[in-house]
Amino acid sequence: MTHTADSPAPTRRIARERLARKREKVRAGAAAMRRETFHAGMWATRAPRWMWPALLVITGIGAALRFFRLDFPHRLIFDETYYVKDGYSVFNFGYERSWPENADDSFNTGDPSVIEPTPEYVVHPPLGKWLIGWGIDLFGADDSFGWRFTVAIIGTLTIFLLGVIAWKLFRSAFFACVAAGLLAIDGEHFVHSRTSLLDIVLMAFVLLAFFFILLDREQVTKRLASWTQRTAEIDSFAPALPQQNSDPLAEAAASPPPTPTEAAVSTPSSPSEVPRTFPTELSESISAVPFTEAAPPTAATRRRPRTRSRDVINFGPRLGARPWIFAAGISLGLATGVKWSGLYALAVFGILLVLWDVHSRSRAGVVHPWLGMLIRDSIPSFFKLVPIALVTYVACWTGWIRSDDAWDRQWAAENFGWWSALPKWLDWLPSLAHYHYTAYSFHVGLDSEHPYMSNPWGWIVQWRPTSFYYESYDKGDMGCTVAKCSSAITSVGNPVIWGLAALAVLVCLVVWIIRRDVRPAVILAGLAATWLPWFAYQERTIFTFYTIVMVPFVVLAVTYCLTLVWGRVPAGDGQVAAAPSKKQRFARISAALFARRLSVGIFLVAAILAFAYFWPIYTGEVIPFSAWNNRMWNITWR
Repeated sequence: MTHTADSPAPTRRIARERLARKREKVRAGAAAMRRETFHAGMWATRAPRWMWPALLVITGIGAALRFFRLDFPHRLIFDETYYVKDGYSVFNFGYERSWPENADDSFNTGDPSVIEPTPEYVVHPPLGKWLIGWGIDLFGADDSFGWRFTVAIIGTLTIFLLGVIAWKLFRSAFFACVAAGLLAIDGEHFVHSRTSLLDIVLMAFVLLAFFFILLDREQVTKRLASWTQRTAEIDSFAPALPQQNSDPLAEAAASPPPTPTEAAVSTPSSPSEVPRTFPTELSESISAVPFTEAAPPTAATRRRPRTRSRDVINFGPRLGARPWIFAAGISLGLATGVKWSGLYALAVFGILLVLWDVHSRSRAGVVHPWLGMLIRDSIPSFFKLVPIALVTYVACWTGWIRSDDAWDRQWAAENFGWWSALPKWLDWLPSLAHYHYTAYSFHVGLDSEHPYMSNPWGWIVQWRPTSFYYESYDKGDMGCTVAKCSSAITSVGNPVIWGLAALAVLVCLVVWIIRRDVRPAVILAGLAATWLPWFAYQERTIFTFYTIVMVPFVVLAVTYCLTLVWGRVPAGDGQVAAAPSKKQRFARISAALFARRLSVGIFLVAAILAFAYFWPIYTGEVIPFSAWNNRMWNITWR
């Protein structure tokens, strides 16, 4: 090679190569140390048996609260005027039909026959309305209990689901029950579980996708732990085997001839016998193979296992099928089929999968975790998540696709363009694309004034909760015994839980940065998916009740902070006992630890009392106006 003026000097190039090799050696040494200490950790812990019946009891109490007087009020309230009627239409005709003016009065009396044959333009996908329509079909259009039956079932099931998610994250059965209980008594979740809107259905599918991602991480961590264990066994056995790149003839010439005793010990007396220097497991596997005289190894055969082993160490193993990513893709597709904001969860959870894969490979001792993720995980995970979500979303439009009269269904046939070359069975595709274009334009341009519109900055403190229902009564009406009474359903979160929500988010951020704890980072990822995107639409007409999707992650953030306050009983040597025995469980704890746990208990009791206090404005009870006014703790709640 000719050295030119533009190329670096040979000595500098050699120095760079030596420095790169030294860095690679240091990186490989650090990775080897991480492989020796890596284990499944909390993912290998099993839940105690009592946790499951406890979660079922909490879920049962939440169900009883949600189904109590579910049919009140016996009329459409707030946005039920859209989604209940659309649910009836979708379930019976496959698409949304239009309703005449004052159709609510007819529907409230149980007469949906006033529905018109013409299609209606709507801007939300149909899946949530299909689910609402199922409840209407089950109980009849004249039963307000049936209008809200599906959302009550979904809200109840998410209580149990959040408890299981909390167990996966915290590995504490007690705090799994705490998280489920806090969700059961949160006012916003409670009101949404009793009102037939789309947002709690969206929340359920987003939370289910989050659960599937946790299951995938559990599976991945256990597989990496098995890989590191096998790698450690191979590394410990490697010194007993000849080096792959050594010359057998040179080793034979350099080593002294064996003594008769050594020959008797190391030489097999029959083809099926194996030298004693091999481990027992290897001896059994070798003895099962018929003995044949091996050909002298070539340089390529000696180099191949070494190259393959180095490749696995550098980039990590392949992690198999990972079916939970597939399940998460289906859940996120269903979430998007309820509301388009499910796309935000798809994007954030996809990034979470990538970063968590890199983190897991790094902890498992992979030398190049980023390259390992790109080579081993990126493409398979993408095709298991994004295309599956897309196919699932399109499947939610099956009723619209199979119809002939739905809105914009014949747009492609009525307008000439490149889509004319498509086969007849695909004529729905450009029509659906045009429908989505017009719906997106509507969403972006929605800026009409509304008395309960709010800004995302105030969502974390419930600054402007949404009133779903309000009626004023005079004395003698509806059992009113004073001069003036109120009946209200207000979607305001439990003040005790949401009073600490902003602080809990800040604590999760600080703990993640200082302790490098992944659990608060995962919770923050859920909040980022359900809250941060709305800051791009601050000029739009948006409402605080959208925060129902972020309620589970707020509860998880508060629960995580409670775990930090709760602490652990120290063992005898001053260390913290990971799994305290019965004696340690009932042992005398310090005054400081007792105070911390007492504060957690006080918080939980306060949350229960706050839910009981706000019960009348969650359920629409007729109470004196002064009692309603006393519960409006913030002037912006009115």
